[in-house]
Amino acid sequence: MSALAVPRAAGAPAAAPQIAIEGLSKAFRRRDGTLHAALSEIALDVAEGEFVSILGPSGCGKSTLLYIVGGFVAPSAGAVRVGGAPVTGPGPDRGPVFQEFALFPWKTVLGNVAYGLRAQGVPRREAEARARALVAQVGLSGFEAFYPKELSGGMKQRVALARTLAYDPAILLMDEPFGALDAHTRTRLQNDLLALWERDRKTVLFVTHGVDEAVFLSDRVVVMTRSPGRIRAVVDIDLPRPRHRAELLLNPRYQRHVIALEGMLEDGDGPRPGGRP
Repeated sequence: MSALAVPRAAGAPAAAPQIAIEGLSKAFRRRDGTLHAALSEIALDVAEGEFVSILGPSGCGKSTLLYIVGGFVAPSAGAVRVGGAPVTGPGPDRGPVFQEFALFPWKTVLGNVAYGLRAQGVPRREAEARARALVAQVGLSGFEAFYPKELSGGMKQRVALARTLAYDPAILLMDEPFGALDAHTRTRLQNDLLALWERDRKTVLFVTHGVDEAVFLSDRVVVMTRSPGRIRAVVDIDLPRPRHRAELLLNPRYQRHVIALEGMLEDGDGPRPGGRP
């Protein structure tokens, strides 16, 4: 067994988890009536303030798992608990940030960020003040009056993140939020996300295809098998924080994590006994 990979029982936090995923399975019915098993027997605990990435091949159910935690999709078996309460639908405690920006094209940057606050009944002046502060926080001061069509992909994703942060969810559910961006913009947003996380320490469940991205961002990385998705291994990322990319690239432990995770993705589909690779 790789020294970098640990079974769930050893890698899970000792404190009561903020997110508890228990025996979770999901199957979808195809048009021809047959069932497609997307997830099988997922068990995972995530502690408050922890940054956990879910890594795996396309079609392994990573996004489905995130949607179930968010309450957008119901499981076929098992359960998800957040703060000890069962998840039965979406809630303001879980903020989704997806690859598709889903911004309102008819609203400005400020209007998009303030939308959720206004929907919650926050007075206009207070909502706009809070939205302006968030726009500045994600580095878009001066773009408050711009419309989505006038923004780059990276700027749109910043708006989407600010819109989610506006209602202050305890948990961020991020589904490949930087996947459609160019390498330079993706790197900048990874750095920005880490800075925000270091400041607020929100719990983050982050879906990605990128091994280097998972290692750079995470406290732990959950490696999944091909469909039906199962947990192959849970890897503790024992790198110091705050993290600086230039320093990490020279760190042998960072390099070992990347190599080990790449090997797991390339080496077969099935979980080994006890969840070990």
